[in-house]
Amino acid sequence: MNEPNQLQEPLCIRFTGCMDTAKCGDMEAEVLAALESAGDRPIVYDLGGVEFVSSAFLRFCVLASRRAGPAGFRVVNVDPLVKRVFKIAGLDGMLEA
Repeated sequence: MNEPNQLQEPLCIRFTGCMDTAKCGDMEAEVLAALESAGDRPIVYDLGGVEFVSSAFLRFCVLASRRAGPAGFRVVNVDPLVKRVFKIAGLDGMLEA
């Protein structure tokens, strides 16, 4: 019997800097390829050092959540101002408590 994906080593993707529309566009293929490689593993986005996120980055989060399931996706190390963006978008459930 397979264990739930929370027990597997997560795929951790680290982001830094300003995650604006242009930067997200530049790295979209790389992020999508990483998500495809995750298999059944949980996915963690580490935002240590990220001071801004655009709606394009929130799209990356929604894609990861769909791929891993809500319980298999988390966003960690989130700046308080970035947390506010997630809250306004109604995506604050993705943030690590």
